Amino acid sequence: MSTDVAIWVAIAVFMLPGFLIAFVSGVKLPAAVASAMPVTFGLLGLSAWIWGALNIPFTWATFLLFWLVVLALVSLWRLAFAWRARRKDPDKTWRERLWSKENRQGSILDPSWILPAAGVAVGAWLLISKQVRWLKATPGGVGNIVQGWDSQWHANLVRFIMDEGIASATRMGELQNLETHAVMLYPSAFHAGTALFAEAASLDPIPAVNLASIIAPSLALTLSMVSLVWVMVGNRGLVFQIGGALAPILVFATPVIIWIGNYVGAWPYLLAMAMTGIVIAQFVGVARNHVTALATALGFVGLIQVHPSSVTVVALAVAIFWLFYLLWVPAASRVKDFFWLVGPAVVGALLYVPQILAGSNQAEDVASWSRDGELTSAEAWTKAFWMQTRHVEEFFPNFDPTILLWLALIGALFIVLKQRLVWVAVVYGVFLVVLVHSLRPFDGWFGDVLEMITSVHYNGAHRLVMPVAMVIVAAAAIGIAVLIRVVTLAPLSARANGPVWARVTGALAVVVAIVVGWGATWWVTDTSEAGARAIFKSSRLSGRMVNENDLAAFDWLGAQPAAYEGLTMGEPADGHSWIYAYNGVPTVSRHYQWPKADENSNTKKLYAQPYLLGEGTRDNPNADNEIDRAAEAMDVRFYLLSPGNFWSQQTNRWEMLRGLWTAEGATPVFRKGSTVIFAVDAAFTEAELTQMRRDALEQGSDSLGPDRTPQEAAESPAVPAIPVEASPVSFYTEP
Repeated sequence: MSTDVAIWVAIAVFMLPGFLIAFVSGVKLPAAVASAMPVTFGLLGLSAWIWGALNIPFTWATFLLFWLVVLALVSLWRLAFAWRARRKDPDKTWRERLWSKENRQGSILDPSWILPAAGVAVGAWLLISKQVRWLKATPGGVGNIVQGWDSQWHANLVRFIMDEGIASATRMGELQNLETHAVMLYPSAFHAGTALFAEAASLDPIPAVNLASIIAPSLALTLSMVSLVWVMVGNRGLVFQIGGALAPILVFATPVIIWIGNYVGAWPYLLAMAMTGIVIAQFVGVARNHVTALATALGFVGLIQVHPSSVTVVALAVAIFWLFYLLWVPAASRVKDFFWLVGPAVVGALLYVPQILAGSNQAEDVASWSRDGELTSAEAWTKAFWMQTRHVEEFFPNFDPTILLWLALIGALFIVLKQRLVWVAVVYGVFLVVLVHSLRPFDGWFGDVLEMITSVHYNGAHRLVMPVAMVIVAAAAIGIAVLIRVVTLAPLSARANGPVWARVTGALAVVVAIVVGWGATWWVTDTSEAGARAIFKSSRLSGRMVNENDLAAFDWLGAQPAAYEGLTMGEPADGHSWIYAYNGVPTVSRHYQWPKADENSNTKKLYAQPYLLGEGTRDNPNADNEIDRAAEAMDVRFYLLSPGNFWSQQTNRWEMLRGLWTAEGATPVFRKGSTVIFAVDAAFTEAELTQMRRDALEQGSDSLGPDRTPQEAAESPAVPAIPVEASPVSFYTEP
């Protein structure tokens, strides 16, 4: 399947299930399109969890079965609201209700969706097409191995779902902690969707993750920007329509959202943050349109299951909306408004109670990650205001948000003074304070409260700047829309100067907006494309964790049937376990991080003392020792060594790099440069070991030293001079 077709398959997988559920539940078509992605991930996460609890594989068949059950339930929900509407006004026919002015507003018959839809199409096309083009130009093309921190885990998790059918967030310990299966929570909705996309598009895990990490956040962010413009304007007038068309385009020029989020490999986090504007709009809309509550609950739980940290952004924004607006301008009554606003959040949280409880205990684990250096208070406020967080100066030295900030100020004046939506300004202020705290913590109780928010975002300013930037871009797009309305002499109120004047100047404003949109497309690419391309490629070109030697070793080991019958061991931090995602060879490690395995575990024994393989015991040199028994118990058949390690401060594991060359129970069977594969002798016959070595040499392996029988190994270890690559200074400092 071509990459272009695969892109459309990905869009369908990530959008269509949620769109149909939202639309059937009562959400009008344009809004159903906007809310489709978080609802889809809500369905994916819940389905994966339920089937995992029942020990039934997560596949297309089981997902579609779950989707049909949910479709039936939301149909009943919609019928209940239709029955209620009929009882409330029994004299109206269904045709009168369908074509009423109230029902047409916000529907496909309302033309207010056309300009924002065009903006989403242009913005998403810019983001997706540029990144896919750059991806194709990297080594391996769409199958390029990203040399970042969590990228290995994401790809291995997708492989795990495709091979084992386990996608539940509560069963990730079976992937990470291979020996102990110690319980581990990890949000897996993004990976579940990517696995289904991979199967639908006939892709391997690595290409599927590469494409999904581009397509899903790009599409979600552009839809999110339209959603934010809608809640910030408060109606569907021309200011919203023009601003909604421009915001998805302008976001290309903001380094701190898509570009840096993709660079650090925080793909589920980036996707969740990209969807926050959509979910905020869902909550704001449900206050006046109660039928959308069910889709809102599913969107909220979808956000949790992609990455729970993003929930703090939605919770803050919705709480401020209620406190500073809805409480004073109720849609129905204050009690009903509160019920309908809180209800979807409570339902969504209850659907995810086990994961939420587990996740609340993990916040302490991530709270200790370091901040962006030691800054003064003034420096922290300056960096936050100008969005100069980690990696911006490195890759975007010419980034200057002055124009965006001035335009955002104009938009803010319109929002606060004309629309009287003070809550929007408060949201920006709170997000900014949270960002400053991540750069330089506040003292006292105030700092403690803010720490509860920032800790679940790893205290990373490059993460917490995302909602700040999204609000600024949305406000800037509104500012441009206001200027266009003023320049075209259009009244900001449709009633002023009469309907004819409003229609003529409105049409002129649309024409000007189209021209401005074209100019914005040129401006964002001209100012930002060079930096975006550089940061996109930087973690895909270096080969610092997986180079050509490693790929040769992966290919050779992947051709050995025995590799799939047992496990391959190595240093978790050296990148060797990319082989699991690359060609399905099962490894003990699945992440750069160490699994949960204590000092007495077989995992730790094989990691710390591999040089004792085949060395016997003190009393009997021919007896199996505890290292031999550990290898047999875990069925470890190969060691794959690929120095150096991920972090520059990590020392090389000499117990493997030197010790395996001298161990009587290990035989080198493939070598390319410093990448070496050892076979555990006890798992093979002498004939099999000899054949593997001959096969490796025929396949281009470097010298393996003389043939090694046990007697020869004892007499002469024959350790070749193997260059060990030093751990490079890390270009990537994401924890």
